Amino acid sequence: MQSKAVVVGGGICGLMAALLLKRNFDEVTLIEQSNEVGGLFRSVKDEHGAFYDMGSHIPNATGIEELDEMLFGAHSERTEHWNVIKKLKSGNYFGGSWDLTSPFANSKNLREDVYLKGCGELIQSTNFSQERLILPYCTETLGETFTHHIIRPILEKLYGRHTDLSQLTMGAGLFGFTRILAFDEDVANMLKELPVFDSKLGYQAETHFKARQKKDASSTPDYFYPTSQVGIQSWVDYLKKKVEQSGVEIRCNCKIASLETRGRKVEKVFIQGDSKAIECDLLFWSAPPFIALKALGLPVVSNKPELRTAIVFHLNLNKALLNQQSHYLWVWDKFSDIFRLTLYPNLNPKSDFHTLSAEILCRPEEVDSFQLSMVVEQLKEMEIIAPEAECLSHIKQVIHNTFPVPTLEFEENNDKNYLTLESSIDNIIISGRSGGKQWRQADVLVAAYNEINQYLLAE
Repeated sequence: MQSKAVVVGGGICGLMAALLLKRNFDEVTLIEQSNEVGGLFRSVKDEHGAFYDMGSHIPNATGIEELDEMLFGAHSERTEHWNVIKKLKSGNYFGGSWDLTSPFANSKNLREDVYLKGCGELIQSTNFSQERLILPYCTETLGETFTHHIIRPILEKLYGRHTDLSQLTMGAGLFGFTRILAFDEDVANMLKELPVFDSKLGYQAETHFKARQKKDASSTPDYFYPTSQVGIQSWVDYLKKKVEQSGVEIRCNCKIASLETRGRKVEKVFIQGDSKAIECDLLFWSAPPFIALKALGLPVVSNKPELRTAIVFHLNLNKALLNQQSHYLWVWDKFSDIFRLTLYPNLNPKSDFHTLSAEILCRPEEVDSFQLSMVVEQLKEMEIIAPEAECLSHIKQVIHNTFPVPTLEFEENNDKNYLTLESSIDNIIISGRSGGKQWRQADVLVAAYNEINQYLLAE
């Protein structure tokens, strides 16, 4: 067994890494700059005692038994602590109407002449695109009409009308909206037999989707949402307790001052305001790479992207939600500022409240222009809440620096910093979303799990 490991970053990935590393190291220290661990997987409570999540976080099984037991507990105890969701129900609002069967915008909701023109362009787009920029990619795959009427307004909603959309990379499509619905469902099903159409069209019928799964011998993973009234925070509390019980030292409100090396290995980690070093045989890094480079005194490529601010309106209503089936919803309609909704009673049937969260992305200086009355009015227009519904309580949560606007320059500079760090230090594992290699939480966790095990096998 090796001696000492240090984990930098106390999000879900860092907590998992600390647990896994403690099985192989005598001492593990987890360092988090915030005052508590969990990252955005946290909950807030209003004056009526209703809890809300900071984002739409619904974790899913990874398919790796050891990892899933670490994250969600043994099979025998899961139903006690988790609502196990066999089919995660989503949908989207586009063109003034809901489609509760798919998260993808339905092009049929466009004006008929626009729709027919778009279909003609899409059917003629039979080549795969190698474009790194999202607008040229969508123009090549979906056609100019659908790109202009569907993709461009969504990009403006997410990244701002002030943004030069021509500079956005494929990373801007992280919510999956570059796939759309078009044609009759049987025609779309036949087209999806061809890989070039499969990549840009969504299924419109559950039977077609299930037939595809059977053909591919694939399955949908189980999703989990806590049975606790506390919401997703209870997952963080569960993991934190496991980490502490395993003997890992958690140090919050700490920032890295410097990293001391010998040869190509980090041997000591120094915290700001503390002269005593933390000895280190392995450094697991799930914070942005440039922070490590600065701490090492290595060259850093300046990378200052625009960071989006999230406003999350958490509402506690006096009447049940009109939508009592969907777990979360996308709002792709350009006439609404909201882009995502989380419907808590549908995630947790044991909930005592009629609650939801509505998310908006904006610039920091725009925060005051978004008010509760506007959000409630939009929710009533979309028939999510009843016309006579009233707010019993609410929280307007403002979260700055949620994620960067993904320009080509930002991604290239981020890659350069990542490669500099990776090529300079031998006893480091760079992981998490900050590494820029994965975005979905399950993918981040699986990658970190595999990298740790590969490192340990090589030692």
